[in-house]
Amino acid sequence: MSVSDTVVLASLGDTRALAVRLAPSLRRGDVIALHGDLGTGKTTFAQYLVEALGGGTNVTSPTFTLLQTYPVTLSDGPCELYHYDLYRIEHARELAELGLDEAYNGLTLIEWPERLQDASAVTLALSFRLTKDGSRTVTMTRMK
Repeated sequence: MSVSDTVVLASLGDTRALAVRLAPSLRRGDVIALHGDLGTGKTTFAQYLVEALGGGTNVTSPTFTLLQTYPVTLSDGPCELYHYDLYRIEHARELAELGLDEAYNGLTLIEWPERLQDASAVTLALSFRLTKDGSRTVTMTRMK
């Protein structure tokens, strides 16, 4: 069963507010899929979420490294946040080298989750879209 909600993000402040609002509900083992075209706000949201979870403000896109990790604090205690960007993944065998199974013990953000062979671990999907007026919408779907 899934439950969806769509929110308009008219500014960076709205994106930050969404991250701050979601942060307290996240738990160890959650896997968040960040869907959307280039430039729709996936990495910006990830930066604000890491910040909201106490992981600092020096958050960079893992586009070239494929993975960045940050120590964060969830309501159920400290853990690692694993931020993946699968944009450059071309073959399933490349995923095996990324250690996704280990990441599922912390909090996991995955940009470009379409590259995953098995998305059954996803607990929350966020789909970002750019609108004609320059704002963004995000549809949040709770999977589990």
